[in-house]
Amino acid sequence: MGIFYGRHTGSRSYTYSAELAAKLTKRGARSSTSAAGLLTYMGGEMRVDSWEMCPEEAEQAARCIEQAAKKLHPADRRIAEQIAADAWEAANTGRSWTVS
Repeated sequence: MGIFYGRHTGSRSYTYSAELAAKLTKRGARSSTSAAGLLTYMGGEMRVDSWEMCPEEAEQAARCIEQAAKKLHPADRRIAEQIAADAWEAANTGRSWTVS
């Protein structure tokens, strides 16, 4: 079990997702409301089954995560970049992005 992000990232454990959210937050990824909401969900602070963003919100989150990912160690950077790729895919196709 864990959080499913999309076809690029697949699923990651709740524990790892929370740890990555904390690392991204420390590196400035909460600079948009969309990214802040996603990181709050990843951190386990929301008691909902899924988090959905419209394409514009997904684009904002992708930009913030990409910027913060540049400051992470390689293994975490790769996962953060995959999450951003899932967000970009939703933004570029005009679909909502659901993380569950």
